[in-house]
Order: sequence, then C-alpha cells, then structure tokens
Amino acid sequence: MIGSYLKRCRKIRNVTQTELAQWLGVSRQAISMWESGKRELKVTTLNKIAKVFNVTLEELLKMQHQQPDLNKEGKMVRRTTKTKAKTMSNKIKFSLTAPEAGRVALTGDFKAWDGQGIPLKKDRKGNWKGEVKLNPGRYEYKFIVDDQWWLDPNNTQTAQNSFGSLNSVIEVGA
Repeated sequence: MIGSYLKRCRKIRNVTQTELAQWLGVSRQAISMWESGKRELKVTTLNKIAKVFNVTLEELLKMQHQQPDLNKEGKMVRRTTKTKAKTMSNKIKFSLTAPEAGRVALTGDFKAWDGQGIPLKKDRKGNWKGEVKLNPGRYEYKFIVDDQWWLDPNNTQTAQNSFGSLNSVIEVGA
C-alpha cells in the first residue's frame, strides 16, 4: 500500500505531515488520509511526492513493497549499482556572490527542500561555492542566505512553485 510506504519514508526522513503537506501544496489532513489508506493518491500528486523524495514515479511505485535505501544522513536514495551511480552522477558547481552574508546554503528538490540546506564555503572575495552530485534530470533549487531564500541571480531559468513564488531550475544532462 502506497500510503504506508509514504508514511515510512516520511518518518525515516524526519519530515512531519505538515512539512510534507507544505511541500506538496496540500493539507496535513490529506497526508493523514493517504497514509491511512482512506484516500487514494492522484498520479499528479505521486509525481510531486517522487520529486520530494528524489526518485522517479516508477521507482516510487516499485519501492512501496521494499524497505527504502538510506544514505548516511538517513535520506532515501535510489537503488542503483555502484557502477551505474558513478557513471550517472554529475558534480554540479553552484556559486553566489554575497560578501556581507554570514551563512549561505543550497537547497532544492534534490535535498527535499531541507531548510538547513547544503552549506557553501566563502572565499576571500565574498563568493560562496559548493558542489552537489546530481543524476541527470531537472531540479529546482534556491540559496538560503542568512535565513532568506534567494533565486540564483546567475540563472535565468525558473519555475513557479506550489506557493506561487519562483525557484531556480537546472537541467543536468547524461
């Protein structure tokens, strides 16, 4: 049952029903109904859930009968062979100029929109830099600059999110 799998994945990742509901643009009660099997999930919602958990819809549907693989941070990862993972992952460089900032991090659908994000390192000129390994696909992201969420000023590709604001978009090729 997809609902019990959704609940297990959410709990493993320390995500509350409220947080997941916000990311999906639905009510907390909808999450509860899906998890208890009282309401069926639409394919469009399953696609959003797959994005949040950084898996394909096919993988999400297959994994409902399996225990999810977790990385060292307790985040769900795709089931791949080591060889395939090495050949498919791309190190993507992100940078932001913010010399006055005290902390800059990167978050996005590849990080389940974690509010802590991936910390970036500041150089002497005030440029914040970091790398993220991403498999081929389309990803939405933002920078977190001293607790303020910023678009990437170096990237004009954007998409509107479920909250009505914009996210920066990057497409990673094979």
